[in-house]
Amino acid sequence: MRGVITALIIALMVILLFYWAPIIGVFYDGSLALAQSLRLPDNSVNIEYVTGYAADFDKIGDTEISNPIPDSQKMGVLTFRMTLNSYHALFRSDMSIDLDQTTMTFVSPSMSETLLQSSSRPMVKPGWTISKKTGILPFEYANQNDILEPYESFEILVFPSTPLSPMSRFLILIQLPNNNQIFISRSVPETITPEMGLN
Repeated sequence: MRGVITALIIALMVILLFYWAPIIGVFYDGSLALAQSLRLPDNSVNIEYVTGYAADFDKIGDTEISNPIPDSQKMGVLTFRMTLNSYHALFRSDMSIDLDQTTMTFVSPSMSETLLQSSSRPMVKPGWTISKKTGILPFEYANQNDILEPYESFEILVFPSTPLSPMSRFLILIQLPNNNQIFISRSVPETITPEMGLN
């Protein structure tokens, strides 16, 4: 009987660890932004914290960008956070995404363009880059490769050719190496501010 109780306690601890991993990080100098239970969508990839920036920045976070024609009345750059669904990692040991093999297409009212991944700084448009890599768990750190693995969080910066006017709709199509697709559809806010939440 004691063995059964022990097994149940261990199983419960594993489930809580996988589902509430971001909250654990907060108590070990983690980021408050990660203190949320992980979503459980059908897709194994989570896209969160979509943020737009006015087209007059020359640096977003630690990423320098080349912005020859600043325009504070339009949105010129956006970022989002990409993580793997940790619930799926319970059942899949090979879960990872090589972002070097990922294709990204940006569609706006004026054009549709395929964005190339860029590691150069300052970043030149059009393109996209991995601007930040972090680990979700306090005892795990993101390595330096471009392969997204469970409990890693990558921030993606998207820099389209043409800044977007207020109220413009846009779509980002992410083609993953396994032929799955992710769609991010948003609208530019009516009022452009330096930083805009687009969730």
